[in-house]
Amino acid sequence: REMEGLEASGSTYICTLCDSSRAEASQNMVLHSITRGHEENLDRYEIWRTNPFSESADELRDRVKGVSAKPFLEIHPTMDALHCDIGNATEFYKIFQDEIGEVYEKVKPSREERRSWRAALDKQLRKKMKLKPVMRMNGNYARKLMSMEAVEVVCELVPSEERREPLRELMRLYLQMKPVWRATCPAKECPDQLCRYSFNSQRFADLLSSTYKYRYNGKITNYLHKTLAHVPEIIERDGSIGAWASEGNESGNKLFRRFRKMNARQ
Repeated sequence: REMEGLEASGSTYICTLCDSSRAEASQNMVLHSITRGHEENLDRYEIWRTNPFSESADELRDRVKGVSAKPFLEIHPTMDALHCDIGNATEFYKIFQDEIGEVYEKVKPSREERRSWRAALDKQLRKKMKLKPVMRMNGNYARKLMSMEAVEVVCELVPSEERREPLRELMRLYLQMKPVWRATCPAKECPDQLCRYSFNSQRFADLLSSTYKYRYNGKITNYLHKTLAHVPEIIERDGSIGAWASEGNESGNKLFRRFRKMNARQ
């Protein structure tokens, strides 16, 4: 983001690949094309700098879709496979807590309530799967959490039976999609999953916007958006995601901030 002059990852303009805003991406989870590019970012920065139409700050920002610094390095637009895993596992971890606490029928749960659900989830995962809670989600934890085994363990804590099945389906779909952006050569290694990717991601999106609407109403995380919307196009273009983008720029944090010693594999 920094290299290409985009706003930070908390921005309304959530994607480094397309112009979608967070609200748009949650309304339409699957149908987006990769449109951003270095040249366009440079042009947009010029517009941001000169404001040729004398617009207000908000209008201007919407015109340039969050490009507010000078792009100084052309980045090949792709997705970081490891951090995709980590980001999505973080979401599932939160969905698990919300389901244990039946958030879908509550108004505004208190912080104490939320804390108790999280404690229950951590305790269960530790007892049944020997998964120790981590301060910050990491690759190892994500890999273990994203499994049918973990879902079954979590389902034991989900009070109503009809909320358990969607959780299982969500994980099944995710595990069908994941090899596609993890494989070095998806066309060879998992052709079936590659063929079904768009279908699976559509079904996954439908689940999020119906059963889990309480969580994805008008918002969605950056990596879920990329996972659902951009994977097939990147693979058509580059042949792979996992081969190029293992620990891309995102790992800069890990390499340069010494105080993150707690981090997973050093």
